[in-house]
Amino acid sequence: MRTENTMEKESHLAHAIRQTGYRAKYDAAAKKLLANRIVLAHILKGCVEEYSGCSIREIAEKYIEGEPEVGITGVHKDDTNRVKKTDAPVAGESTGDTSQTEGTIYYDVRFHAVVPGAAEKERFQLIINVEAQNRFHPGYPLTKRAVYYGSRMISAQYGPVFTGSQYQKIRKVYTIWV
Repeated sequence: MRTENTMEKESHLAHAIRQTGYRAKYDAAAKKLLANRIVLAHILKGCVEEYSGCSIREIAEKYIEGEPEVGITGVHKDDTNRVKKTDAPVAGESTGDTSQTEGTIYYDVRFHAVVPGAAEKERFQLIINVEAQNRFHPGYPLTKRAVYYGSRMISAQYGPVFTGSQYQKIRKVYTIWV
């Protein structure tokens, strides 16, 4: 026999499930929007000094390399450099990196961009992460999380970009939180 209390709990549970679905849809839509080349070009122009003198069209067509990765590259150790199975690798770099002890968290949108004015043989690349946030105060300092993400993008370059003490080869990274 269902009591009013049982029905109320089911109602709260159904609401929680629906809200989770809404949040997941919102998150997916935000990531899809942020991965649009024109939107990324506006973000780069406004946030990354190297693109301040470029047009939006130029950034979108000339400097963003490959297709931005949306929610497929893990942040933690062992996620970033693991070879992923995809038909559209970004800038020829493997992007997996997961840790058995740290779990897996994924970058929202991650891509490579060429620095304007770089010589063709140098093709200095930036690694850029854009994160969508719907809460300004998530219960921890966002700046510390951003530092962690940026640090992971730097340390993940060991192997695919540099080895040993070739630190001069490390690519500049940006992690931009919207």
